[in-house]
Amino acid sequence: MAKVYLIRHGQTTFNVDHIISGQIETDLTALGRQQALEGALKLKNEGVSFDIILCSTLNRAKETAKIIANVINTSIVFDEKLQEFNNGVYEGVKIEDLKQIVFNPPYETAGFKFENGTSLYAAYSSFDPKYDKISYPKGETKQQARDRFMDTIKDYLDKHPNVENLCVVAHGAVIRFMLLKICPQTLTEKIKNVEARIVYYEKEKGFYI
Repeated sequence: MAKVYLIRHGQTTFNVDHIISGQIETDLTALGRQQALEGALKLKNEGVSFDIILCSTLNRAKETAKIIANVINTSIVFDEKLQEFNNGVYEGVKIEDLKQIVFNPPYETAGFKFENGTSLYAAYSSFDPKYDKISYPKGETKQQARDRFMDTIKDYLDKHPNVENLCVVAHGAVIRFMLLKICPQTLTEKIKNVEARIVYYEKEKGFYI
């Protein structure tokens, strides 16, 4: 059995400015770096150690992972398949600007029709699995993002069966999608910056809480 710590990166400039980031770069703020340090120290004080850190290749995750690795004294493996949900044409757009858009004709995706940016954003922010197959224009679906994220972690653990404590430093949306798939009733809000959620993995059983 492997114990997996899923950790979101620290606060970014896009978080502060309420900009949709996805797979484009945004830097950690001073608070974000402090969050990473405090989160790492908390784990260390609790006696937590990691065999390895798996990390997204986006800078905000890499910087967070490096701070954690320095405190807990472990190495990092980077994998682009752990990147955040691809938000397509709306990456780099302010959330409020998206909400001001009126679609004419309505935007249709996966059998849903959206009249405006407010309703589209609400669907992406929803915990309802009925929206798993919607996508922003030129983006990926929640299901696609979740599957590549979970498969990457699974593949690593299957190839390294001796790993008992794995840290995954990634992004709020993909972590949330994974948790919703494993056990929907455990998640009632979005993942906070440098919040650690713990799941377990066995090859025969898969992921569980």
